[in-house]
Amino acid sequence: MGLGDITRAGVLAAVAECQGLGRETFRRRYGFGRALTYVLVIDGDSYDSKAIAGVAHLYSVGTLLPADDFSGGARTVAHRLRALGFTVEDGSTAADHPQQAEPQMLLQPRGGARLRGAQNFAKSVRQGIRISDIQDVLGDETTTLNALYRDGIARLWGATPTAQANNEKARALRDRRVGDDVYFYTANHFFARARILHLFTSAPVARRVWGSDSDDATWEHIMALGDVEEFPTPVLAAPVLRQMNVRAPLWSLTLRSSESYRSVLPLLPAKSRPVVPSPLTPPSATADQLTAEGLLERLGSLRTHRQPGSNTPSRHQPLALLWAISRISAYKPRLTPWALFRTEVSPLLAEFGLPGSKVTPEYPFWHLRGSDLWEVHGMERDAGAAPGTGALDTHQPVAGLTHTSAELLRDPLIRLQAVIKLCGTYFDGVDQRELLNRVGLAGYATADGLVDEDADGQEGAAATERATGPAARRTRTSSQLVRDAAIATRVKELHGHACQICETRLQYKRRPYSEAAHIRGLGTPHDGPDELPNLLCLCPNHHVLFDGLEIYVDVDGVVRHTHGDESVGRLRQHKGHPIDEAHLDYHRTLCELSRITRS
Repeated sequence: MGLGDITRAGVLAAVAECQGLGRETFRRRYGFGRALTYVLVIDGDSYDSKAIAGVAHLYSVGTLLPADDFSGGARTVAHRLRALGFTVEDGSTAADHPQQAEPQMLLQPRGGARLRGAQNFAKSVRQGIRISDIQDVLGDETTTLNALYRDGIARLWGATPTAQANNEKARALRDRRVGDDVYFYTANHFFARARILHLFTSAPVARRVWGSDSDDATWEHIMALGDVEEFPTPVLAAPVLRQMNVRAPLWSLTLRSSESYRSVLPLLPAKSRPVVPSPLTPPSATADQLTAEGLLERLGSLRTHRQPGSNTPSRHQPLALLWAISRISAYKPRLTPWALFRTEVSPLLAEFGLPGSKVTPEYPFWHLRGSDLWEVHGMERDAGAAPGTGALDTHQPVAGLTHTSAELLRDPLIRLQAVIKLCGTYFDGVDQRELLNRVGLAGYATADGLVDEDADGQEGAAATERATGPAARRTRTSSQLVRDAAIATRVKELHGHACQICETRLQYKRRPYSEAAHIRGLGTPHDGPDELPNLLCLCPNHHVLFDGLEIYVDVDGVVRHTHGDESVGRLRQHKGHPIDEAHLDYHRTLCELSRITRS
């Protein structure tokens, strides 16, 4: 695949994405630099040709074409864009905008339980900080962060000052720069990386975001980070550190040169630029002021077709939206070409559409625009009541959720509420568990989500005869979530290994036994944080019931059965164990979906 696969619709979709994000944020999000020789010009506005082409490839065939993968350089890109009917002009010369320096490598210890390292990473990097929540202490940095983060969510990490003038940490703080790559380290492994977008110093911001340590110091040397890439499998750090002459284990913020960074690249995961951002909290209102409430209202009032003599709404649009939501949950591009939409949505329409309804994927592909949650690129809006499949096959337009609705749906709670709204409104009489499984949202069946499954999830062909000898084995490849064992131990010790629901204290092999249960699961599609406020100490029985959505904790702290609402007892609290009510609310909402899909 290459530049020849880019379609006109893909280019228009990439341009729309650039308009929504802003040119600078668009380049940074997808890993491109400023155009040095050729710029795409549409309606008088200029766009970076390589960045547009790379993202256009994503929306044309489903994979981002990174800057490093272009063959033939900017001239070839310009030729392809012109062949698609676009205007490409000579832009500024390379002398006007010299090439950005190669990134250095910043080695960043995350910090352990004493420094709340895991909690802080989940809060300010993985989840992000609302700019509006810290605006009163940001001062002049407000404008910069708002320009960098159009969704209103900043990803921040900081470092405490050092009293020494020329130690490893002091040199790193002094010499790091915008454009460097940060590698996060814990427990002898690198587990994530991100690029520095901005650097500033602010003790008030740091205290608001992270508080202070035991010495009353705060992480005031702050990095604003781009999209964070968490490695499916953490990378053993020792070979990397040894190659760069860094002592293991890593204790201090450490900076290494571009040359040193290049030398260890073969030991690190290949660059995998995310195709979608992944904030875990709802963004602030954007240009069209769509809110979570507005999104849910629109999902519940779709202008769907009704068959003659029936008041039952067609399921074509709701099915297409469930499919689109599953793509957001799986971090796939929000926009897709018509060919892929037709291939994946048509079987859903055949299986779960109204009895007797025709399989017409072109209908939701085009008419979902009326919801104001959906956009189509590559065909004129006045192309008729609905373009036929022949016209769509010819033009290969691109369609999907709008930028704003997709950003809202990246929040796990809003996404869950959207699934409930669609299931409760349009799929009465449907096996909704099977529907969610088929559409790609099977993780909602349990509180812990989908974790560590085989690629095919199957045990292989069933044997017709009883096997003899030892059980057969097969090779299995999977990725595992990295859990912080320290906080699991902490929650058990705080409660003396007594279940917070039934007070049971078990003994196993002469030792106390209890289980740490995540309230909002770490697996897909819940994406919960691995932190103390998201944990409960439970006995095995109540852990199974909690994960299986058979029990929940109501707003008054009473544990109830999901089906019937009978009280089980009151959840016991501990002053040293704060529980985040937002996670309990998410679990309650998940149980609501369980009630709907099981009825």
